[in-house]
Amino acid sequence: MKKLLIIALLIGGLNTASWADNSLQFATTEAQFVQALQPTTQRQRKGRNKGVAGIEEDDPKVGALIQFYFDSAAIKLESYSLLREFANALQGAALSDTTIKIVGHTDSLGTEGYNLALSKRRASQVKKILVSAYGIDKRRLMTTGYGEYQPIVSNETAAGQALNRRVEFVRIE
Repeated sequence: MKKLLIIALLIGGLNTASWADNSLQFATTEAQFVQALQPTTQRQRKGRNKGVAGIEEDDPKVGALIQFYFDSAAIKLESYSLLREFANALQGAALSDTTIKIVGHTDSLGTEGYNLALSKRRASQVKKILVSAYGIDKRRLMTTGYGEYQPIVSNETAAGQALNRRVEFVRIE
């Protein structure tokens, strides 16, 4: 009876699954990063908390499909051009004084705890490359990871898993 109840709950949960943000834009050029990270005109920054406490749903964010080696935080060579585009955006006039939160995400393969730690390591590796290779001030970059907890699509297909393995850049200041 317990097994039947668990199966029923799982099936019910699958039917009502909600994705963290199915409207997330994925940028590939400096201009796309800059455009996606512009604050909305309705946003009021006065009196807001600074840092992580100030992050809200309406903070501008953009996704990047940075490729990592399997079970690793090492970034594949083909993703360095994407990181260069983002670094160029951060160095340009439109984003030169911003603080960015780098958020790592994984698909649902592996355990929840492992995926959470992996997503944090991957976000930290992106920060390390932006600081060491492109000279971005490390004080402008914060990192965190959400593991498999915020999928943007179902993890039931290889294509969905690939989209859920991503890094997001969130403008917080």
